Amino acid sequence: MNTLDTMTSLPWIDWDAAARTGRRLVPPGPRASRAERDQLVAELRADARRSAEVIVDTTQLPQAGQARELVVDRAGIVRANVLTARRMLAAATDPRPDGAAAKTAGYARGVSIGTVLGMLGSRILGQYDPFGEEPTLYLVAPSIMAVEQQLKVPAADFRMWVVLHEQTHRVQFANATWLPGYLSERARALAEAEDEAFWHDLPARLEQIRADRRENRPASMRVLNALSSPATVAAMSEVNAAMSLLEGHADVMMDRSGRQLIGSVSTIRAKFQGRRSPSGLPALLNKLMGMDAKLAQYAEGAKFCRQVMAIGGVGLLNEAFSEAGAMPSMQELLHPDQWCERIAGNG
Repeated sequence: MNTLDTMTSLPWIDWDAAARTGRRLVPPGPRASRAERDQLVAELRADARRSAEVIVDTTQLPQAGQARELVVDRAGIVRANVLTARRMLAAATDPRPDGAAAKTAGYARGVSIGTVLGMLGSRILGQYDPFGEEPTLYLVAPSIMAVEQQLKVPAADFRMWVVLHEQTHRVQFANATWLPGYLSERARALAEAEDEAFWHDLPARLEQIRADRRENRPASMRVLNALSSPATVAAMSEVNAAMSLLEGHADVMMDRSGRQLIGSVSTIRAKFQGRRSPSGLPALLNKLMGMDAKLAQYAEGAKFCRQVMAIGGVGLLNEAFSEAGAMPSMQELLHPDQWCERIAGNG
C-alpha cells in the first residue's frame, strides 16, 4: 500500500535551476535613493516588532509564537519560495538521476517553476513561511514601495497594514501547530494524484463542472477542475479551502487591527481592492496565471470569517484553528452556516 511517506511519484526537479531562473526574471522594483530604502527597511522592521501582539489582541488567539522577521528584496522572496516548495515536495520527489536525459528534463522542470515564481515574485508583498527549521516572516520591501506609490496612499500606513496581514499568518500557525503538517500532506496528495483520461469517471467530472458553475468559481479554477481527475480535484479543494480560510482571516484581522493603528485604513482597503479587481488585459493575464483563483481565496475566506463572526463571534471563528477536523471544507467555506452547524453539533 502506498503512503505519502514512501511514495515517490514526482520526477526529479532541478531546484537550483528554478532559483536561478526566478531571480533572473523578477524585476528589481522601483528606483529609490539609499536614504529612502533605509527608511523603508527600518519602518518595516519596527512595524514587525510592534504588530504581533496587536494581532493577538484582535484575533483573540493567545499565542504570537517565535519567528524570524526578514525584510528582503524580490530575488530574496523568489529564493524563499523555491526553498519552501523543495521542502514540501522532498518526500514525493525522485532523487537526482544519473542519466543525461533525465537531468535535462529535471532542468527544464526547474526552469518552468522558476519562470512562474519569477513572474509572481513582483506581486508578493509579504509572506509567512512555517515550513523551515525556523518560522520566518518575509516583507518584500521593493514590492511594498511599488504598490504604495501606485495607490498613492500614506506610505507609513500602508507598510503597517501589510505587516498586520503577515503577522496574522504568524499567529494562525502559532496557535494551530498542526497546520504545517496538514498543508504539507495535502500538497503531497495533490502532487501525487494520478492523471486520468478525460472520459474516465465522466459523470463525476460533469457534476464538478455544474457545481463550479453554480458556485461561480473563478475561470481558471473551473478549467483546471474540468481537466483534472476527481482525486486531483478533491485534493485541490482541500488545499483551496485551507488557503481561503488563512488568507480571508488575515484580510479581516488586518483591517480590524488597522482601525486602531492606521488612520487611512478604509482608503487603503478600497484602493487595494480596486487593484485586486482589474479589467481588460490585466484581468485576462490574471486568469491565464491562475491569479483569479488566488484572489478569490481572499474574498471567499473573508466572507466566511465575517459571516461566522456574525453568528458566533470571534470565539466561534477561532474553533477553525483548534484541530484539523475543524477546518472547513470548500462546501462549508462557501456556505458558512453549514460549518457553524457542524462545529456547534460537535461541541
